[in-house]
Amino acid sequence: MKTAIERGSLATALGLAVHYLFYYLFGTPLFPDLIGEWIMARTPNTYSVLLLETMGAWAKPFALTGGLFALGFAMTVVALSWRYVAVVPVAAVYYFAFDLLGLSFWLPAMAALVLAAPRVEKFSPSRRRLLSAVMSSTTLAVAVEGYLRDARLAARAAKPFDLWRFVPPPDNFHRLARKAITAIGTHYTMSKNSVDPTIDPATWRLRFTVDGKEILSLSYLQLLQAKRQQRYVTLRCISNTIKSDLMGTAEWSGFPLRQIFDGSSLPPTIKEVAFLGVDGHGDSLPLDYALSDEVFLALGMNGQSLTRAHGFPIRMLCPRYYGFKNVKWIGEIAFVSQPYYGTWPKMGYTKEAKTNIASYIDKATPTEVVGVSFAGSRGIQRVEVRLLGADGAPGPWHAATLENPLSPYTWTRWQIALAAPGATHAEARAQDSTGAWQATEETKLFPSGVAGPTVRKISV
Repeated sequence: MKTAIERGSLATALGLAVHYLFYYLFGTPLFPDLIGEWIMARTPNTYSVLLLETMGAWAKPFALTGGLFALGFAMTVVALSWRYVAVVPVAAVYYFAFDLLGLSFWLPAMAALVLAAPRVEKFSPSRRRLLSAVMSSTTLAVAVEGYLRDARLAARAAKPFDLWRFVPPPDNFHRLARKAITAIGTHYTMSKNSVDPTIDPATWRLRFTVDGKEILSLSYLQLLQAKRQQRYVTLRCISNTIKSDLMGTAEWSGFPLRQIFDGSSLPPTIKEVAFLGVDGHGDSLPLDYALSDEVFLALGMNGQSLTRAHGFPIRMLCPRYYGFKNVKWIGEIAFVSQPYYGTWPKMGYTKEAKTNIASYIDKATPTEVVGVSFAGSRGIQRVEVRLLGADGAPGPWHAATLENPLSPYTWTRWQIALAAPGATHAEARAQDSTGAWQATEETKLFPSGVAGPTVRKISV
């Protein structure tokens, strides 16, 4: 078994060397990217959020090593098989799982397995140590390459420029509260990609199609010349646990979809509008909602054009829903007669990913509690807070003071002064404009986003 692992690892290392060479010469897709993205999409959110928070820019390169180990496992299975016959079913599995046969990997890897790997049995101890070092270096190289590739693309990305005069709203709410507007650099960003795309605005076009037929194409300059408006919108990620805070509010500049596309000319068979990113991620909205004033195509954020991380050159905002439906890097807006299932609905997430009522306690002291609540475009009409004793026994609910939200599409900040001797935790709950209250029991994140209570330890 040990020899098979060594053979498989050596074949994987040599196959990847050629595979990456083909990527840099001809742009062929990379197996580690495809497998890494598959792994990231299926990693339990409790762990993925923790990795993103602790590893930062290295979290996604780390996921690429998962693709490396998957390939190494496949080659080990092949090495264990009589005359390497297993390469056929193994390659078939990888083909159907990732839509790519990847001959630039499989051919050199198999050649190495047949010609070079059998010699592993005759290696001296020093050569085996060298082989172990090569295998470890391959793992590190895959992660470093992913990190450097992302950094290189980021350096090539169009630099943000001033788009309008951004004046942050007055913020005198509470000294312990989060800022009403989230800075661009600290606003959360998420994507399915191991490495996000970099788009050249000089060649990029926004295409409009009806059941696959192109009917309109607009350049970035044409979009910049359109009449724009500014609006405040909060985005919340479906990857949130009940304790995490992947959420941010910004002032966005753009226009409703219906401003640049007249839906009255569409055939009556059209049911949905699919927003397709150049990175392969897409999602859809019902036609009537997509053409409502609530759906917004954004070109800028907090006074500047979009950054690469936030979807340059254009992204969509639909505040009714969780962040994954707010597609970035849009390349095509497709009007379709058949239901469109995007990246996450294909994995079983709901198509109607309406944001659950959620609260977050920014600070809880022995005398006051400050936080924020959000329910998508349904808004927040009431927040209540109670204190819990050391034994977990809850006190009575008290109504918090709410700040007027910046728009119908943003979070609501709140504060309350209260005290109870011996209290150790504070709990908050919010009510949306329909009268529904925040859930008191935690629900599973899949398939509709987590819901549950908001509790935080009181700090002195």
